[in-house]
Amino acid sequence: MGMIMWELTTGCKPFANIEHDIQLIYKILDGERPKITEDTPECYADLMKSCWDSDP
Repeated sequence: MGMIMWELTTGCKPFANIEHDIQLIYKILDGERPKITEDTPECYADLMKSCWDSDP
């Protein structure tokens, strides 16, 4: 859900500039997330981060 929220705020696909391969999977498992833009409302960003939490 967090990635869909991120896509809605940016208009971009998550990790669009990175090859979608096993290395990306490992990065995501290690906590890699796309940068939240500065114009994202704080309450929306907090909810997005909660969705990204390994134990939401």
